[in-house]
Amino acid sequence: MFVTSKGIVLHRTKYSDTSIIVKIFTEEFGTQSFIVKNAFSKKSKINQYYFSSLALLEITFDDHFLHKLSFLKDVNYLTHYKTIPFDPSKNAILFFYNELFYKLLYSSFEDKSLFRLLESALLELDNSDTFKADIHLCFMVDLLQCLGISPENDYSEHRPYFSIEDNRFVNISQDNHLYLTLDGSHYFSRLLDHNTDVLPPKQIRNEVLLGMVNYLIVNNEHIHTIDSIHVLMDLMK
Repeated sequence: MFVTSKGIVLHRTKYSDTSIIVKIFTEEFGTQSFIVKNAFSKKSKINQYYFSSLALLEITFDDHFLHKLSFLKDVNYLTHYKTIPFDPSKNAILFFYNELFYKLLYSSFEDKSLFRLLESALLELDNSDTFKADIHLCFMVDLLQCLGISPENDYSEHRPYFSIEDNRFVNISQDNHLYLTLDGSHYFSRLLDHNTDVLPPKQIRNEVLLGMVNYLIVNNEHIHTIDSIHVLMDLMK
């Protein structure tokens, strides 16, 4: 039976001179892989141009081949990104999201709440009215909560340091990547409370971004590195 679902393109790789394999996180069926024949032909109904990084699509395929390599019957755009391709900061965030989503969702089953969070994050990134310098940090907090691994926000003057390894705020700190500084811990606490009225300097935002990625690595067996974070940290203002 043919089924239709929203999907987010996670990855594409060349399979032959004429074909590609695409991995798509779908709203209804989790992560699925498809082979696209004649992908490089402009005359083909379904060609490579649909499958750019984190493209938002509506796809139709045979559900008999769930979680197996199958073929797409139909593909349509849900939306075209209007601002991301022309903005270096947004492009850097999309590059970061792409690596993060791909590693997190490589073999994921259906998770509608997670799909809607990712879809919303991509639409907000493309929307000039909702874009802000800490948009990726706010998303990371929402992602940790959606995954069920968000730490308790027990920040206080007696516990002013966040320990990545202990998943909580503590009263003493060590000078290593598993602890946030005083300023970083305070900002992280405000992010956990969705209090983003005051934007700290880039150095603090980058520290917290790196801390959240390290926290995700510690608490998720599917992610070991996120290499694109360094590009993002350099390009954000």
